[in-house]
Amino acid sequence: MKNKGADIIKGFMFIIKKYVFLVCAFVIAASMFVHSQIISESDTVVISSVVVKSESGDSEVEAVDFKTVSEWAYHLNLNLVPDAPPFADGKGFFLSGYQTVIPVTGYKKDFMYKIYFDFLRYTQDDIPFNSKLKIFIRDVHGNKRQVGTADVTYMSDKKKFEVTVPFDLSYPGRFDIIIHEYAGKAGNWGIWDIIVTTKKINEIELMPIDSKSTIKEIEPKIFK
Repeated sequence: MKNKGADIIKGFMFIIKKYVFLVCAFVIAASMFVHSQIISESDTVVISSVVVKSESGDSEVEAVDFKTVSEWAYHLNLNLVPDAPPFADGKGFFLSGYQTVIPVTGYKKDFMYKIYFDFLRYTQDDIPFNSKLKIFIRDVHGNKRQVGTADVTYMSDKKKFEVTVPFDLSYPGRFDIIIHEYAGKAGNWGIWDIIVTTKKINEIELMPIDSKSTIKEIEPKIFK
């Protein structure tokens, strides 16, 4: 009987030790997950080669590369300017609808941010489009504010188009960039990259390009 009682106690102690081990393992795993989420936040987020779906399921953007756009521009007597640093992979997208909504996450929310739009640009000053963009920021609660307007002069300007994100709209940790095109026919504007950053554009280090990267569903590329 004593041996049987001892076996029961040993079995009970084994179960307790196993339970404690599993709890500790869970706590460690959870801590690692939280830590990975924290260190993934960045002061610079680059959005490039994304697939954005409308509510109807239709694509709001069309993925393009330098060769494709160069051939298209040639027939309009335009010469395309190559993709420019700090992130120059020669890939971008055209806004194919009148409204495009691009979510932004993964940034450190305690800072003020600017957004640089690296529009597809051409060497000619006379751009054969009658179009303009209005850009809005919308927070997670649905509050929306216009932050900029771009006309076709930015298709030949040497500088990236810049807007400031209102701090109260970015602070929750996520916001939407809403781009409205005002034109008789949509699809005039192309973008190499959208850079969300706390820095001036010339302060951003050249960013590595993953040659194996593919088009992803609304997934911004995040760099330290």
